[in-house]
Amino acid sequence: MSGTSVYNYTDLGGNPATVTITRPDGSAASFRGPYTSGGITTTGGMININPQDGGETIPGFNSGVTFTFSSAINALGFEVGDWATCCMSGTRPVGTPSTGSGLWIAFDGGQAFLTANALTATDNPGYAAANSFTNFIGAIDDTSTFTSVTFFGDGFGEVLNVGGTLRFSAVPEGSVTNPVPEPGTLVLAGLALVGLGLSRRKM
Repeated sequence: MSGTSVYNYTDLGGNPATVTITRPDGSAASFRGPYTSGGITTTGGMININPQDGGETIPGFNSGVTFTFSSAINALGFEVGDWATCCMSGTRPVGTPSTGSGLWIAFDGGQAFLTANALTATDNPGYAAANSFTNFIGAIDDTSTFTSVTFFGDGFGEVLNVGGTLRFSAVPEGSVTNPVPEPGTLVLAGLALVGLGLSRRKM
């Protein structure tokens, strides 16, 4: 990511399209340079999240980042830095693990899902594999499309940032061969050393 809030691209149908990056409340996101940990550097600039508890239903939501696409997609991936470095004792809503440093994702303004939860640094796949707090997060929904994705964390005190190379596409419906649990979105967390050939579009 280069530090601008709107990126132009051509969608798979050959049409001009944009992706806009904001906070969930529509305010401007805060950009920084690449993130480095344990000798591994993200593939591009990052967006600061710095989780804050603003009294939301799920604490930390408004300090996150929202990617809004003018052309619907159903596959998205990006890099995450500085997750699970500390701060694993926040209070959470009923129905989710009560403690930990969590990573959350919501599609089209809907319900947020806890995609990863760390109780120790070694719960971070990047740290467990390479002593690096760098990761890749990907989401694929092969049953429908979405036009916005909100990502946030609840490790209050972590710097937490997101970005690097933003990858997205519209994959054919029904192309994920394993059954996907409701709501039909498969979210994957893993180590991001080089990037992922998830799609044809990169920012």
